[in-house]
Amino acid sequence: MIRKKEKSSKNKLKSKNEIGITLIALIITIIILLILAGVTINLTIGENGIFKAAKNAVKNYMEAQDRELAQIANFTNVLDNMLSGRKYRRRGR
Repeated sequence: MIRKKEKSSKNKLKSKNEIGITLIALIITIIILLILAGVTINLTIGENGIFKAAKNAVKNYMEAQDRELAQIANFTNVLDNMLSGRKYRRRGR
């Protein structure tokens, strides 16, 4: 009988410790998740965030596309002039 009482009191003590540990683990987990959420929000919306980088990439892409279209138009004019027999004259030189 004494051993059964000792075991039951040890089980009660153990279960109280386990509850305390799980509560602490839960609080630590929530704190870590809040920190990660803050970092993620800062990376997406902040000054050098993903959204601003995407906007800059679109702007750079559009500028590069305009330059490329201008070069293609210039090249087409040069080819047309060469095929029609006119003298080739390059701009800027």
